[in-house]
Amino acid sequence: MVRAGLRIALCFLMSAAHAAPVLRGAGSTFAEPLYHRWGSSFQGDGGSVGIEYSGVGSGEGIRRAEAHTVEFGASDEPLSQTQLDAKGMRQFPIAMGAIVPAVNLQGIGDGQLKLNATILAKIYLGQIKRWRDPAILALNGDLANRMPDLPIMPIRRSESSGSTFVFTYYLTANSEAWKAGPGTAKQLSSLPGAAIEGSKGVVEATKRTPGAIAYVDFGRARQAGLSVAQLPNRFGDFMKASDESIRAAAKFAAEKSVYGRTQDFYMILTNSDTYDGWPMATATFVLLPAKRTENVVHALEFLNWSFKNGDGAAKDLGYVPLPDLLKVGVRKAWSQTYGYKMLR
Repeated sequence: MVRAGLRIALCFLMSAAHAAPVLRGAGSTFAEPLYHRWGSSFQGDGGSVGIEYSGVGSGEGIRRAEAHTVEFGASDEPLSQTQLDAKGMRQFPIAMGAIVPAVNLQGIGDGQLKLNATILAKIYLGQIKRWRDPAILALNGDLANRMPDLPIMPIRRSESSGSTFVFTYYLTANSEAWKAGPGTAKQLSSLPGAAIEGSKGVVEATKRTPGAIAYVDFGRARQAGLSVAQLPNRFGDFMKASDESIRAAAKFAAEKSVYGRTQDFYMILTNSDTYDGWPMATATFVLLPAKRTENVVHALEFLNWSFKNGDGAAKDLGYVPLPDLLKVGVRKAWSQTYGYKMLR
């Protein structure tokens, strides 16, 4: 019995010694479902590392990556080359998606409500307070008889968030009142309404609050069954958020990118000039140390596997995979920055 116990203990110790290392990531809640799905599939396919990811917001993810308390960070706000150099990091796009205005209005179905940046800005500034406001009814004449007479309950993210950056970037570009007020920011404070932590929390708060409006990622809004409002493109024509409109914005951004660059991959899809593209589309970025380490190699193996095998999962979750040419550019940058031979 003693010998058997020793053998069991020895086997346990040997197994622990050979257990795959774990890479910890943190940041964007927008990208959280994608990292979880990709990480689980990578491990199931015999990946070299385990992946643990915490959706704590883009701002916190950047801080943890800079402090090296995680092996990679994730942000929906791109950092400039100057910022990346100062933090000793590099960023690479991994997928694209969209932020959408989602509402809880009984009798108003998905894609039926029309809003624009002027109205959204006034809602979040507390200047439009009810859903039957004349400015809203003027945009939605066909819904006038069905629009509920409810107070508007605006919901925003409480922490530093890439989703807030995308939303406020859009408002800043299209509303003079917003540009002169809060402007583009990762965090909003001292505004009317509720401040809720995390994309998941925002979705749950919107579902339980009649009259609510929130900005949230398209995938979560679709999975939760929230009604998403239309927005006008740069030419004034209203469009619905869809896989097609997000893909059009992603394709436009990819064609504008400089492939093979080893620098910042700085790109903002929001408010692009494309006619068919959703106006609040966004890329999500992974942040890695600028210097090659064993953990960086493992992270690139995981990302490279995801580029090859993860497009289906990305689509299922409401993201748009990177266009093939952009994947080529990102891989070339990995090769030039870290060396290519470690990629299998």
